[in-house]
Amino acid sequence: MILLRDGDVCLPGGRRAAVDVRIDGAVIDRIGHDLPCAGATVVDARGLLVAPGFIDLHIHGAGGAMCEDGDVAALERISRTLARGGVTSFLATLATLPAARLRTAVEAVALFAGSEAGARIAGIHLEGPYLNPQRAGAQAADWMRVPSIEELDTLQGFAGGRIRLITLAPELDGALPFIAAVREYGVHVALGHSDATALETDLAIAAGATHVTHLFNAMRGLHHREPGVLGPALTEDGVSVELICDGHHVAPAVIDLAWRCKPRGKLVLVSDAVAPLGMPDGDYELFGVACIKHDGTVRLRESGRLAGSCLSLDRAVRNLRQWLPRLPLEDILAAASSAPAAVIGEPAGVIEEDAVADLVLLDPELEVVATICRGRIVWQRPSSLAARSEPTASGS
Repeated sequence: MILLRDGDVCLPGGRRAAVDVRIDGAVIDRIGHDLPCAGATVVDARGLLVAPGFIDLHIHGAGGAMCEDGDVAALERISRTLARGGVTSFLATLATLPAARLRTAVEAVALFAGSEAGARIAGIHLEGPYLNPQRAGAQAADWMRVPSIEELDTLQGFAGGRIRLITLAPELDGALPFIAAVREYGVHVALGHSDATALETDLAIAAGATHVTHLFNAMRGLHHREPGVLGPALTEDGVSVELICDGHHVAPAVIDLAWRCKPRGKLVLVSDAVAPLGMPDGDYELFGVACIKHDGTVRLRESGRLAGSCLSLDRAVRNLRQWLPRLPLEDILAAASSAPAAVIGEPAGVIEEDAVADLVLLDPELEVVATICRGRIVWQRPSSLAARSEPTASGS
């Protein structure tokens, strides 16, 4: 049992100061003032913000490893690295791969899920292979293909039913019936890597698509006579959208525009991070292609094109706080927790009694002090939280 004492806690109704949060096993047992602490480890949370753990729906890699590696050890490195940035759960995101390699990758996730030492795998996000080669970005256009419900059936079998989100281009042949079939399976559909028109986008939303992958990136630009995916993405209140807030993928002024367009809870912070997250600057190889991490970006060495990011979600939160200071901090934190949870119907992202104990403790600069996943402290800043904790066997 853990008792977080006198923290500034982000509750569904707003932030409350000097509140105790008691964790029993994997769930939040009680929230209140001066809670009994018999048998608990008491953590002095005074001066700290206690927020819901971050949820990353779009993360390819970290710590020198990629989800696409199809390797359990790689997934373990990713899980541990993400916990350092306050992430308590994530969707292992797989880019376009040949069929055999994609099966290997989803099978590795199925084998690893449940044994994480850090952030928990909440499922799989297939960012491909049903994408438009004209909007491939840094992905391999030669491996892209038209939607196939038969292939998805096979992949879901290898994944043990863990595929929860799939990104596709709605203008591809067969995309609309595919979307409808996928939604019948209970898998959520996002639109991305697309050159779709606004009409094609509207039809995809009517078929069941509810989300847009990395808004503004790898899609046609907004034009006043043909707004493409961006028009419905910004104006349809029921559609949620991802933003990569690293200062390189989308300009802060454009992020401000998106924030003004979307209702609360429909903006989702994602990292789209790749293997160099948490690693030094230098040369890396991603999907057999030479890349370089430098100046806060990961780029293809030959073309200079962005190849994912080296962004962490806690950095995204701090960036937004700096760029858009008018926004309530609770709304920014929700974009990294309850909003992504809602996209996939995950019962997480809130601090309330009987909820899963996925929490992040932040200092006044919004730097991560500790990450609690399923009631376990899976990461803590050296010589910070340890000095605040002490076991007790008596009531308060």
